[in-house]
Amino acid sequence: MEFTPQTSESLPGIFNFLVECSGAAADRVETYPRQYAPWKDGCVLYSPLDGKLSPGPKSGEGNTVGFKVAVPRAVAVAVVVGTVGSEWVMLKQRGQEEDAWEGDVDLMKVWNSVARVAVCAAFEGSADTYSTLLEYTT
Repeated sequence: MEFTPQTSESLPGIFNFLVECSGAAADRVETYPRQYAPWKDGCVLYSPLDGKLSPGPKSGEGNTVGFKVAVPRAVAVAVVVGTVGSEWVMLKQRGQEEDAWEGDVDLMKVWNSVARVAVCAAFEGSADTYSTLLEYTT
C-alpha cells in the first residue's frame, strides 16, 4: 500500500471533542468564526470574535460591525456579505503594522436572514484570487 500525501487545503480531523456546558446560560455561549486553512499562516483576529453576528452592543453601533484582522503577506482584504450577488467591502490598512486591516461593514440588510459573512484575502503573487480566511453567520 502506497502513501499519497494530500495536497488539498482541508485536512481530515484527527480528534473530535464534544464540550457540554449544561450550567452555562445559552445567551452567554459564544462561538468563534469558522477558520479556513490560510488563516493558520500567522493571521490574528481582533474583532469581531463572536462567530454569530447580531445587531446590538456586541456588534458595534446598530447595523455596523467593525472588522479588524492581521493578515501577513496580504495585498488586499475584504469582507464579503452574502453568497449570490455578494457585496464586497474592502478593508484598509491602518496603524503602524502593515499586516493590520480594518473597516466598518454595514450589515443592516442581512440581520433578519441567515447570511454568510466571510473575511477573504488576496496574497502576493495571486492578487486576483481571494482566499476565504474566516466565515461568520447572522
